[in-house]
Amino acid sequence: MQNLLGFMYFYSEGVELDYDQAHHWFHQAAEQGNLLAQRNLGLLHSKSRAKIPVGFYDPLEANYWFSLYAAGVPGGSRLASSSYQSFLGPVSEGQNMPLGNRETGKEVYVTFCAGCHGFEDRAAFPNAPSLLLGEKLQQVDSELIASILDGKNNIMPAWRETITEEQAREVVLYIRNRFVSRQVRTVDSIDASIHQTTTNAQDLGEMTYTRFCGGCHGFNGISYYVNSPSFALRERMHKSDSQLAESISGGRGVMPSWEDMLSSAQIESLVRFIRTLAPAYEAGIDHDLRITPELYFLFRPLGETTDDWHVRRDQ
Repeated sequence: MQNLLGFMYFYSEGVELDYDQAHHWFHQAAEQGNLLAQRNLGLLHSKSRAKIPVGFYDPLEANYWFSLYAAGVPGGSRLASSSYQSFLGPVSEGQNMPLGNRETGKEVYVTFCAGCHGFEDRAAFPNAPSLLLGEKLQQVDSELIASILDGKNNIMPAWRETITEEQAREVVLYIRNRFVSRQVRTVDSIDASIHQTTTNAQDLGEMTYTRFCGGCHGFNGISYYVNSPSFALRERMHKSDSQLAESISGGRGVMPSWEDMLSSAQIESLVRFIRTLAPAYEAGIDHDLRITPELYFLFRPLGETTDDWHVRRDQ
């Protein structure tokens, strides 16, 4: 719930826009181990979106929270978790703990790089190259080492005060060895599997949801009413597609029946679209929210009226 509050303040979703409140609630959740909040703090402190006030920009804080997030995702590295506990804890206090005798390229990468660039393949931070997939590895070693030590593009922090040039060289060697060992996995093949072309069914599902469902369930899946499930929070998402379609068609509790207004194709595409709302919310604050349309069905809570057509414009 605390991450949700931060999300709402960040986007002015049902509340007044307030970045300080967003930062406060993200911190409350992140410090209790909420992975989504940890990623959102990383995005906030990396100023991943132009609208974020510059005062929140802090590369070390961003790296710290990205690192904790990446260490905690399912299948995350045990070495990462232990490294972050021993190395990255002081970063939140504006300090850097020296590596001491832990000078292997793997441990340096896990401790200082993986939080943004990823543990296994894709980067955790949208603007960071996926080094273990070979991105940026067309550069020569001296260029990569310079980027590590001196930072790059005001986004990647400089690590010269934290690691030595020899450690930076070991990191580059580790990255290159990892990339070679992956062999057949290419960036293009992974992008193709993740970023599929939007289909007509997906467009139909979003359009149908916006007009008929968003007025109660929220246009981004964060419900306006207590009795309406928030699909962004995965409420009701344990149900099968057929159960969701049945609720849409026949109605449920105070929810009206749509079988006389929606075709089977619309209902099928609607179910598919509803399942995209939770992943979109869990992706964090690196995307735009859907705006409230001018025309949609709107109902009063508790089913006081369920069949009126309302035109709603900017309030």
